[in-house]
Amino acid sequence: MTQKIIVPTDFSDNALTATRYACELARQNNYTIHLFHCYTSNSALFDEEKANKDTNIPLLKADMLILDLKENLQKEYPTVSFETTCTSGLLYEVLPSVAVAPAYAMIVMGTTGTGKGKSVVWGSNTSSITTKAKVPVIAVPSTTKKFSSQKVGILTNFKAEELDTLKAYLRLVSPIPHLDTIHVYRDSKDASEIAEHLDTWSFNIKNLNGIEEVQRIAEPIHIEDENLDSIPEVINHIIKENNYDMMVVTKTRKSFFERLFSPSVSKEIVLDLERPTFFDNN
Repeated sequence: MTQKIIVPTDFSDNALTATRYACELARQNNYTIHLFHCYTSNSALFDEEKANKDTNIPLLKADMLILDLKENLQKEYPTVSFETTCTSGLLYEVLPSVAVAPAYAMIVMGTTGTGKGKSVVWGSNTSSITTKAKVPVIAVPSTTKKFSSQKVGILTNFKAEELDTLKAYLRLVSPIPHLDTIHVYRDSKDASEIAEHLDTWSFNIKNLNGIEEVQRIAEPIHIEDENLDSIPEVINHIIKENNYDMMVVTKTRKSFFERLFSPSVSKEIVLDLERPTFFDNN
């Protein structure tokens, strides 16, 4: 059975960026693309001009838009198969219950949409879905130009679950030519001890099939620099400085990463995402 990538859309340009990203990934891995829309007050309006000619039943605006989207994408990606669904409900509630393995490999969605930085695709939806999803989620910023996975970064706290996350990424997305393992720590911790941990952890990661090169990055929180005085700020600084094609984040309980998914911090890190980010479902 061919697995699917489910792609929520609100028909915005930013959602289209994520959809094209998903199509490139699907073409590479022989996935089917499932375009998915939850009706909004705007998209649920009847379009009488495009009524079904046989029954004279007017069609909802979203039903037409998603078919047009499918038709255009099929021309652009002729080797990719497409499915469409428009349904009622709130996206962050409906999508996690629909996108389940083994039928679905992952969710690919944008981090912004219609309006001034917010939409039914973004707002709190991406953060909520990355937490609730039963399959991995790739969050794609609107500035993303194309799919690439040459240089990848993973946030690490030396947990076994991180190896599972990398295995899932390698299985579902692509091999990794260059991987940076990134650990952010407080100034009070011993830098040499952290470096030793990273060396050992990098050795374990190098043994995974599909990873060619591993480099370690350890950065302290800089209390004296107000721009780098929190974990999310340091992480974002590292991401910008190294220009990754993809970031990989593991959701481990009772760990360093638990704070990334708390209401106060998750928005700080996710809203600032400037690179596609793979969130696993552990």
